[in-house]
Amino acid sequence: MPPPERYNTGYNVGVGGAVVKDGRLLLVRRASRRGRGNWQVPGGFVEQEETIEEAVVREVEEESGVKAEVEGVLAIRNRYDADNGNSTYIVMLLRSVGGSPEPDAHEVDRAGFFTMEEILALEQVPAVNIEVAHRALDPNRRLLSPKTVAHSSGALYTLFLG
Repeated sequence: MPPPERYNTGYNVGVGGAVVKDGRLLLVRRASRRGRGNWQVPGGFVEQEETIEEAVVREVEEESGVKAEVEGVLAIRNRYDADNGNSTYIVMLLRSVGGSPEPDAHEVDRAGFFTMEEILALEQVPAVNIEVAHRALDPNRRLLSPKTVAHSSGALYTLFLG
């Protein structure tokens, strides 16, 4: 199933939440849309009225019931194809601050925290998510960390720095 029409405008921004807790990564199994049956980090599209940080926290909680806080940017995926246009997907590393994995029973039908060994044993884990898992579970991972900066107009924005 293609993305909703409001995202299919030739360019969209999505986010994925790599939530790590006790050396395990949160994964959900897609129950709807394209990718049905795929195990992946929870995520979705950024709405026009929210920041990427707000979007990833919202998507993680909506899909898995886990409350989390952003630590930084872990990875960025960009792709273009004629059918879907240009798509940018920002993977954020998050820390769990509450809740336990509970699928929303709409977009996802399973959710849980997994070790790398357990992830590799799952069926239907896209290559992008294997790469994300390796990076998220690496104790020496590098992030772009958020810093709030004021624009000359007084507006605040987030700058991610390495």
